[in-house]
Amino acid sequence: MKKIVLVGAGGHCKVIIDIINSTQQFHIIGITDKNNIGSKVFGIPILGDDTILQDLYKNGTEYAFVSVGSIDNLPFRYELYKKLKEIGFKIPILTHKNAIVSQYAKIEEGTCVMPNAVINANAYIGKNSIINSSSIIEHDCSIGDNCHISPGAKLGGNSKVGDNVHIGIGATLIHSISIGNNTTIGAGAVVINNIGDNRVAVGVPAKVIKTKF
Repeated sequence: MKKIVLVGAGGHCKVIIDIINSTQQFHIIGITDKNNIGSKVFGIPILGDDTILQDLYKNGTEYAFVSVGSIDNLPFRYELYKKLKEIGFKIPILTHKNAIVSQYAKIEEGTCVMPNAVINANAYIGKNSIINSSSIIEHDCSIGDNCHISPGAKLGGNSKVGDNVHIGIGATLIHSISIGNNTTIGAGAVVINNIGDNRVAVGVPAKVIKTKF
């Protein structure tokens, strides 16, 4: 079985372990994290901090995966992804056995699809993204790199989401909505108009309350 190391030992890591165990595609050799070295997550040891990743790769661990969650951590997740690529790790797509993914959808490396998520025909999901539990990505949607579609969020058909976007828990995008890069949509928001880059939008209907940077 192919060996994989997980990077990050928080709550998101627990779900990643569950996804991997649900498919039995990989043997998890361990986790890297700067905290609680020597302890275990669901029986998987925390081997050390990220400085050991190079040695793990040299010693035959071919695969790695970012298991850090994304709340306020999207930029950090992307830096970890780039670091793993620079070392030479292969970064798989992880899909829980209870997710529904159309054979006509395309998902890029480093993305995880969690239990009961639905990704419909001709949808595109970029690299290093999280499609969280019970979210719905309808037909012809496009989601960029390093995004987090939170639990229960729903994207109507033909919606477009840029890079580094966080769609909050239970948020809804109506059909054909466009969300710009580096934007956050608050939990429970209902988006009925396009939202540009570097924005924070909340409410029903969603309104921009802040411009980032």
